[in-house]
Amino acid sequence: MIAVVVPTIRPESMSRFKKAWSELFTFHDVQLVTVWDGKKPTVEHKENTYTVKQIMGDDEDLIYNFNDGIRNLGFAYVAQFVPEAEYIITLDDDVEPCGDTIQDHINALHMNVPIRWISTASEYMRGFPYRIRNEAEVVLSHGVWNGVKDWDAPTQLVRGNPDVTFYKGPIPKNILFPMCIMNVAFKRKILNIMYQAPMGPKVGVDRFGDIWGGIEVKKDIDAYNVAAVTGFARVEHTRASNVYSNLIKEAKGIGMNEKYGEDEYFKLFIEKRNRWIEFINPFLL
Repeated sequence: MIAVVVPTIRPESMSRFKKAWSELFTFHDVQLVTVWDGKKPTVEHKENTYTVKQIMGDDEDLIYNFNDGIRNLGFAYVAQFVPEAEYIITLDDDVEPCGDTIQDHINALHMNVPIRWISTASEYMRGFPYRIRNEAEVVLSHGVWNGVKDWDAPTQLVRGNPDVTFYKGPIPKNILFPMCIMNVAFKRKILNIMYQAPMGPKVGVDRFGDIWGGIEVKKDIDAYNVAAVTGFARVEHTRASNVYSNLIKEAKGIGMNEKYGEDEYFKLFIEKRNRWIEFINPFLL
């Protein structure tokens, strides 16, 4: 079974989202888990509503609101209350499918790929060892997007939204990548390491929750000798966020990102992430 986790603060966007995805969700028997952000975030599933306290208990402080990392609450809900969900896909409320995005992600998660070699073409060329072509199980599928790309604010301000060509394939072992969480699928077994870094007013930094969460999840994926792939599933991203607001939100994080791990903030992040792992682990046994 597939659970789709979507964070939102916009009822009108969720209405459009449901309409755009309804056919695919019905076809794939998807269960939609909506995370409503705000002063008192909630999770909506099957017409029932759950509070942070009901989901997190004494670990409420692992959840940070007023940022897209609030989807952590949805991940925690799925871990506890949707045990039949073998695959989790997380999307933003302003994306629409390109073809069968759901099936594209599931197909990617069914692959085995090499992680110590990288092909120089779309097929394996002469000399690529046969013994490693199915080396590692794919546990995470990072999707890409048509329409509005995932730019940082300085790039968006200077260049607008130029066309790009996306890499499609496995992300080699010991190589990091910028994980945009607006279109990502993963297997249930890694719910314990899928934790978006604390963001928002409480910590004074924003718009790097998925990037820094992605750094740590890729480190763990490498340690487990499993694989992440990118580029196999697409969505249409229909809305550009405000570039001037993003400049303010990203200002502190850009410098921190250049020297990842050095700021005192990262001690908080890793401490919270370690607690997240302890919180989620019992639900994965």
